[in-house]
Amino acid sequence: MNTVKMNAVKTNTVSWVIEQMEEWAPISMAEEWDNVGLIIGNPEATVNKILVALDVTDEVILEAIAGGFDFIIGHHPLIYNPIKRVTANDPGGRKIFSLIRHGIGCYCAHTNLDKALGGVSDCLANRLEIKNLKPLVEENGSDEPIGIGRVGVLPTEMTLAQLAVHAKKLLNLPEIRYAGNPAAIVKTIGVCGGDGSGERYLTAAASKGCDAYITGDLRYHAVQEALEMDLCLLDITHYSSEALIIEAIVERFSALGMDIRATESKGQVLYTM
Repeated sequence: MNTVKMNAVKTNTVSWVIEQMEEWAPISMAEEWDNVGLIIGNPEATVNKILVALDVTDEVILEAIAGGFDFIIGHHPLIYNPIKRVTANDPGGRKIFSLIRHGIGCYCAHTNLDKALGGVSDCLANRLEIKNLKPLVEENGSDEPIGIGRVGVLPTEMTLAQLAVHAKKLLNLPEIRYAGNPAAIVKTIGVCGGDGSGERYLTAAASKGCDAYITGDLRYHAVQEALEMDLCLLDITHYSSEALIIEAIVERFSALGMDIRATESKGQVLYTM
């Protein structure tokens, strides 16, 4: 993760919070289709408590209101596509109304935080104890080793079945799905937080010599395609592949020692049966 730099911007303002995030994950790194940055809020407004969440859901907003939070940092953008109207009976409009009514700002860092050093895929790879990390898909024109996903090596080779147990334990998953020969030996691993089932990610993992590839939202046909490339797969779900970034954001602001408290949202829980 990049070192946090103090500057002339007044602390405890929305502008200052934005600056800390964008020193880490510049907006310029986001994909063209993405919608990142300050979604709702006044740059000069004071920020005393930050709530961090993957998704800015109704539950997260209610939690922010009840807890006296005045700012939310989300991973997935609150608004993806252009909107023509904001009404209280529309799910998206309801969120916007609630945030504005209670003076709560909202900032989102998505694909830029996926790519950034110390971002989503780095957090995932580090938790899985994968070393010597390089981008899975490099960012063109960048002087730094950034990009979507990461490729690295395990300290010790293991079988695919052992890797599944390893990932299940370290990510605290109730269950895990994997595809490939359970006895296959894996050493070089590719990871991608979120939905990494696209053909360009699978092809990149295979071309970089990955024995196994770990991501979320693996679709049936994507699995078949990967197996034909002799690429083993682990599906750890979209949520679990990204959830570690919440802790990283919290730690970033806590380490600043400012009068801002970043707290992980408790409004998102997944259940299994």
